[in-house]
Amino acid sequence: MSTLDIRNITKSFGATQTLKGIDLTLEQGEFLVLLGSSGCGKSTLLSMVSGLSEPTSGEVVLNGRSLNGVHPKNRDIAMVFQSYALYPNLSVGRNIGFGLEMRGVARADREAAIAEAAQILRIDHLLDRKPGDLSGGQRQRVAIGRALVRKPQLFLFDEPLSNLDAKLRMEMRSELKRLHQMLGVTVVYVTHDQIEAMTLATRIAVMRDGRIEQLGTPEEIYNRPATRFVAEFMGAPPMNMLPAEPVAGGLRIEGTDTVLPCAARAPALIGVRPETFRLAPVAGGLTVQGTVDLIELTGPEKIVSVALGARHVTMTVPADTAIAIGDPVTLHADPARLSVFDAADETRLAMPGDPAP
Repeated sequence: MSTLDIRNITKSFGATQTLKGIDLTLEQGEFLVLLGSSGCGKSTLLSMVSGLSEPTSGEVVLNGRSLNGVHPKNRDIAMVFQSYALYPNLSVGRNIGFGLEMRGVARADREAAIAEAAQILRIDHLLDRKPGDLSGGQRQRVAIGRALVRKPQLFLFDEPLSNLDAKLRMEMRSELKRLHQMLGVTVVYVTHDQIEAMTLATRIAVMRDGRIEQLGTPEEIYNRPATRFVAEFMGAPPMNMLPAEPVAGGLRIEGTDTVLPCAARAPALIGVRPETFRLAPVAGGLTVQGTVDLIELTGPEKIVSVALGARHVTMTVPADTAIAIGDPVTLHADPARLSVFDAADETRLAMPGDPAP
């Protein structure tokens, strides 16, 4: 039996429809990330699952039990919010065990659960401190510990790392990954950060305008995006899009003599990830010529902008690559690593080597 079933969920606020028919199934132990930009409906969907809001139509089912109309405290779900929501006057230990205390759990059982959670989260040396004495990462661990001690059927995370600086976000991503692998809990996690999604998820649901644009593993989402929106949303720098017209034998990239073997019979967009471009020839590969017009050093790599006439593409190269602004370059790409989208509806077109649907 699946842990969580979301069945044709819709949500309207007056005449505005925020969710437009969401269907999802989560198996035990999955880590599902709801990913999308602000206003796409991801947090609204999480609130439907938590019980903080009721759907306009549809059903949320947890382990075979419908949650429609069930009060949040009776759903056996724990939620970690973007803000830590800790009690400043209580110690770390009291904060972690507060929910158990309110449920009348015996003190000895509470203390055992608090100690276990604190040890897992590596904050057992902080139990007597107050939240004001902790760093942001430590406070977030306390918030996670408060959810952990309840041993719920489902964990919900609503952008829990967005208040942390870059270094702490990276550390907490690792902690969350470790916890999931150790405990095997079922998680629904909301974020707008594609790096969080790629590193944490077993599956990602990319959301757009109240719908799921694509659902799949991180590898599927990144390597075989179903639409242009997903292709450009996932990845930094985003995927390059090269307009192409159908000719005998395939698609000819606009402004070049390069033809990509493809069965497309209508105008298309050829998607190339920046890291797919190479300066060295690729056997049977895509080839375009241009001029370097911008270079940005990020540390481990250089982000290079190349002008192809009036159009620009972006490529990434190792930081020690000898390249300068104004250099003429020939870019090569392996056709097996390209994506092709219909120019009209922007959906992915089948390419040789794509897995069977």
